[in-house]
Amino acid sequence: METAYILSSDESELLLAFETASSLEKLSKVLSKDISNLSRSLNKIAAKLPVIEKQNNRWQLTELGKRLNQHTRDSIQFQKTLLNQQQFLKIGANREFASRIMGASLKELEELFPKTQLRICAFEQGVEQALADGLVDLGIDCERPFSPDISYRLCTSEEIVAICTPEFKKRHRQEFKNGEFFSLPHLLCDRLYPDKIFKKTDNRLNIRASFNDISTTRASCLESLGWALLPKYTINSEIAEGKLVVIDSPTAGVSNYGVWWLRNRKSVEPLALKLKSWLEKVQL
Repeated sequence: METAYILSSDESELLLAFETASSLEKLSKVLSKDISNLSRSLNKIAAKLPVIEKQNNRWQLTELGKRLNQHTRDSIQFQKTLLNQQQFLKIGANREFASRIMGASLKELEELFPKTQLRICAFEQGVEQALADGLVDLGIDCERPFSPDISYRLCTSEEIVAICTPEFKKRHRQEFKNGEFFSLPHLLCDRLYPDKIFKKTDNRLNIRASFNDISTTRASCLESLGWALLPKYTINSEIAEGKLVVIDSPTAGVSNYGVWWLRNRKSVEPLALKLKSWLEKVQL
């Protein structure tokens, strides 16, 4: 095999240790190995390459052996340097989660992945395609992936709430009083369909407009243009400031968040489990 080393790493390390010990007897003590076993190993090396030979019945490194040892030392040092270099990890999530949760938790994530430069990538339509295309190493998304090529671990849940402005609620107080707000103008955010969240299929929705991202839905809702369904963590500040109010019930529904990664990337799985441990502690 052309890509195989002539001397194995064990043999190269043995030559290096012999140079430091300078004699078979000292080498035996350093490595805690029997002299006869070490001698057989050196014979095997000598049969492959003229890097060590017997002179006056004692093993001695040849000039080629000393040069090879220098290469081994350089290789070991290069490997240490490479492995100690900063690594890179790309994590994908939807825009709101990336900005409101991950951006605010950067310090925690840096502690979770030391010596790693993090790249947080936001995707409004989910992370499944980004994982498949190799744009990210790990993803955080809702529910379950469609592709069997993606592994996932559900970690935490988010509340989905129905919200509107106090002005909108006041303007339509009678409909709210009668529990008929489903007939009022609805601002539909993709993937958050009221009939699925509320489990009510006997109501005909009055969809005023639909949006493919949370921030635009929220902005239109703040203009009192209709009511909307949004994850509660994305409008907590607006609720606290009195700009939006929760309608119907405190929790309209629940969506589960998890960590996703490509099943065939075994090296990524330990990182995914570390991210899972962090996500389990996140309060949404």
